Amino acid sequence: MSSNPKPCSVVRSAIARCATAGLMIAIAGCSTSPRPAPRAVTTLPSAVAALSPAIYMQLVSNAALFAVRASELAAQRSSNEGVRSDAREVAADQGAIGAQLSYAGRRVDLLPRADLPDAMQADLAGLAQSPEFDRDYRRLVGTALSRALEAHQLFARGGSSATLRPVAAMAAPVTQRNLARIRGR
Repeated sequence: MSSNPKPCSVVRSAIARCATAGLMIAIAGCSTSPRPAPRAVTTLPSAVAALSPAIYMQLVSNAALFAVRASELAAQRSSNEGVRSDAREVAADQGAIGAQLSYAGRRVDLLPRADLPDAMQADLAGLAQSPEFDRDYRRLVGTALSRALEAHQLFARGGSSATLRPVAAMAAPVTQRNLARIRGR
């Protein structure tokens, strides 16, 4: 059997070209420019846009965390016992919603953040200094809970995550009750 060196050189040449192409693709895929940080979601996308699990999770977990922190502040700072009582209930309820979001989020790899977006943090700082604390508390927490309620209801009806839909269905009436308490006084 004679061995023809030509086919081996063709194979080696093809392997070398493939290796070079692979290296070029790998180098092209590496970017030295940093990716921009994702923007915090604090409002619902348009009604036409689908509410993705990630947007749902970010929006409602931000609202729940804001409501808890503002309500803890209200439980200490408000001069109105009714507002303090409502704030304690809102903090407990929204804390429980946050726990359910965290539990479900682990299953779909969407953990809620432990910090507030800058705008909500600024609102919380302004609330702490507000001379009209009770009025501002009701307005700010009412706005956050209204957005969360809309997101819970929307996601419970047609969200794409079978894991998060039951959380949304559970959270909607609780958030609606909290919103009614906040607006009722």
